[in-house]
Amino acid sequence: MEREQSLADIFGEAPYQMIVRQIADIAVLHIDLAGQVQSWNRGAEHLFGYSADEIIGAEFAILFIPDDRRDRVPEQELERAAETGKSEDVRWHQRQDGTTFYANGVTTALHDEMGSLRGYAKVARDDTARRQAELDLQASEVRYRRLFEAAYDGILILNAETGQIADVNSYLCQLLEYQHQEFVGKELWQIGLFRDEAASKAAFQELQEKGYIRYEGLPLETKGGLRREVEFVSNLYRENGHSVIQCNIRDITERKQAEKEREQLLALTKQAQTAAEGANRLKDEFLTTLSHELRTPLNSIIGWAAMMASPQFDPQNYPRAVETIRRNGQMQAQMIDDLLDVSSIITGKLRLMMQPVNLGSIILQAIDVVRPAAEAKEIRLQLQLNSPGGQVFGDPDRLQQMWWNLISNAIKFTPTGGLVIVRLERVESHVEISVSDTGIGIGAEFLPHVFDRFRQADATSTRGYGGLGLGLALVRQLVELQGGTVRAESAGVGKGATFTVSLPLATGSSGAKDATPPAVPPKTTLPEFECPPQLAGVRVLVVDDEVDTRGLLQFILEGCGSQVTTANSVAAALEAIKTERFDVLVSDIGMPGEDGVSLITKVRALDKEQGGEIPAAALTAYVREEDRIQMLNSGFQIHLPKPVNPNELVAVVAILAQPSEG
Repeated sequence: MEREQSLADIFGEAPYQMIVRQIADIAVLHIDLAGQVQSWNRGAEHLFGYSADEIIGAEFAILFIPDDRRDRVPEQELERAAETGKSEDVRWHQRQDGTTFYANGVTTALHDEMGSLRGYAKVARDDTARRQAELDLQASEVRYRRLFEAAYDGILILNAETGQIADVNSYLCQLLEYQHQEFVGKELWQIGLFRDEAASKAAFQELQEKGYIRYEGLPLETKGGLRREVEFVSNLYRENGHSVIQCNIRDITERKQAEKEREQLLALTKQAQTAAEGANRLKDEFLTTLSHELRTPLNSIIGWAAMMASPQFDPQNYPRAVETIRRNGQMQAQMIDDLLDVSSIITGKLRLMMQPVNLGSIILQAIDVVRPAAEAKEIRLQLQLNSPGGQVFGDPDRLQQMWWNLISNAIKFTPTGGLVIVRLERVESHVEISVSDTGIGIGAEFLPHVFDRFRQADATSTRGYGGLGLGLALVRQLVELQGGTVRAESAGVGKGATFTVSLPLATGSSGAKDATPPAVPPKTTLPEFECPPQLAGVRVLVVDDEVDTRGLLQFILEGCGSQVTTANSVAAALEAIKTERFDVLVSDIGMPGEDGVSLITKVRALDKEQGGEIPAAALTAYVREEDRIQMLNSGFQIHLPKPVNPNELVAVVAILAQPSEG
């Protein structure tokens, strides 16, 4: 029987020895058809731990770990090589000492020249280090993913080239109310971060340049429209030619709200502290002032009473003493009444006798009371009643007390030879009464406090004016109790002041005005003026829905020789223009139905022969700059603010009545 040939006999020795010499760091072994090792190189000896003598003739399966041997992995490897020509595997192997390593191996089927299978060649390389690195990386990825998902901040991973979202953690999905897949591929502005695409791209550009950006209080809107504030921190990481962007998003809405509330609380605390200190200071100042103001008249009363009790008192001085005691007693009584009124208002015990009241008569009564004081200081009182018949619903006594306080206050703070003007007019559904003076004025820092109780611009011992600082506080409280408002205006110290009270008209008063003849103020209440000679015979059309205003304008213009026709609406005015030629039109702006702008627009649409070019003045309570411009642009030549001054009215009508050149 012929001896079975070895692999060396079949393939020759020289190639095999050459392979062993040149590839000493790689295990190379030959396996026969029975699965026994036939040759062994130094690389195999180093890798598996067996010497050639120990392994030649042994089953090559002992190189595999027990689990693989049990599962017939070695046999399957040879079968696969026989079927396909080559079998590759990467798996754990076992050394002679029982330790394991990870190897990358290739088993190749060996055929002779006739194509018959003669055995196998196996080449293996130690791959443990790479495998361990791979396992470490997988473990690291698992740990990172756990941290990524467990973070109590929203985390975004961006593509460093495009700025598009590559990954996002669960917390951010919950915060923004998006599903994970809804984030991928989007840019930051598309998920509610940054105000628009341009801002998002600008932030991305800044990150590319600096490698780090941070925004505090960045607005964010969730998918459901909920607005939040977040802290946004983004880092650009570069390593081994690769770049990645990580963005951390922390919801700081509650923290920001708490900060705002804390700041507001601190501000309120400081404000309350300042107010308490101010109130304490005001209390001390008021008590000092009260002591002074009550003792001053008391000094005269006690002094003159003591002198009158003296036997040496000259009876000829009795009238002087009695008048002094009476006057100072009235001063004390007035101060006590003011204190009691303030106390009643604060405690809610003040009772008002509300009824329809004609303000014109109330104001005239108040002026009669203060006229002697004005005459004593040579102060000129001027009354302008553009709507003297307007009625309000109020307490007559308290209304007179208000006007007396305001007018006497104006006289008190106006130097000798000054002017006090009292105006009454209707503004839409209200009546406005203003008291203006040419007195000492009010500083800007004190103006907001002018109606406060016990507040005085000068509370020092050297102040030039007496009083408790209650008059204006009483005015404000009485006005508000009767449904009105009051405001103070002043251009500053030395520039006078104006106090304006606004009261609602009594229900039904607007409908009853036209049946009442316009009241003509007393001769002394209208300012004196000279009539321009150009007004004689001038035909004037006066348009106003207020019967009292029409009557006043007619009274002034006819007093200068003009021929006046009145109309109470736009329709009535247009009808008058169709039937009569006029030299001048004077029209109110604010009227029910159609206003003065509508009137002048329709007039300017007429031909010249129909009155389309009639000179016109706008008479209105709208006195803002934009209102004036609107009136002039609509077709009026002149804008006259209410209340109108008679001198200004006659001068304007005279100018408009002059024929234009050319």
